[in-house]
Amino acid sequence: MLYNLCMKKYTIAAAGAIALSAATLIIIYALPVTFSADETTDALARDSAVRGALTVAMVALAALCCGKELFAVRRGHICADIAWCLPCLAVALANFPYSALITGGARIDRPELIWLFLIKCLTISASEELLFRGIALQLLCDMFRDKPHRFILTVAASSAAFGLFHLFNLAEGAALPATLLQVGYTFLTGMMFAAVTLKTGNIWGAMALHFIFDVGGLIVTDLGSGNFQDTLFWVLTAVCAAGCAVHLIVYALRRDRAESKRK
Repeated sequence: MLYNLCMKKYTIAAAGAIALSAATLIIIYALPVTFSADETTDALARDSAVRGALTVAMVALAALCCGKELFAVRRGHICADIAWCLPCLAVALANFPYSALITGGARIDRPELIWLFLIKCLTISASEELLFRGIALQLLCDMFRDKPHRFILTVAASSAAFGLFHLFNLAEGAALPATLLQVGYTFLTGMMFAAVTLKTGNIWGAMALHFIFDVGGLIVTDLGSGNFQDTLFWVLTAVCAAGCAVHLIVYALRRDRAESKRK
């Protein structure tokens, strides 16, 4: 009786959070809301507000669909999980435009807005990870539970959904070639985030990696100018991506073999 009462209150609270998020989105998009007369500030604030509203809704949905396990940290495995994630961290860090900023090929013109930019990146990583690695990934795990190679199938399917999700950028005026390129690399990063989530058993690692990756990839386009994807950027990205790919493939094959033996 007490359990049912608690679940009912929990469900009502989650539904309220989702409704509040939906109302926020409607207000922002339907009404001419302006956060600042400055165009850059307004864009960052708008993106942060929209993604923040989505994050609230995704937290509620993820808690309902997946329970507290998605947010639980395995204390006895923290060091091992961090060590396992290091090749993935290298990929996220390689996305930062170190050489372009040092040589002057790119620059940050609005450093006073870094705090707002970081909020935007945090809300992007939180909302997308909760949706794709918190909800969709767990649903796919259940869907493929009795299938052969379920780990590989789950990671691939969730990553495909994550990549295709970015086709919505076309509706906002993005160019087709750039959007297709984004679909491709988000599919690959989605595989990395999915593997991290399944390995660590919670959402925090993937969320942190996604945040770091977005900070590096968006800081010049949002706050600066210039070409940040120079030769050294691509070399560093390729090296880190290759090392991470080997790491993830080996892990996927070992896990797939271990799960096959348990059946």
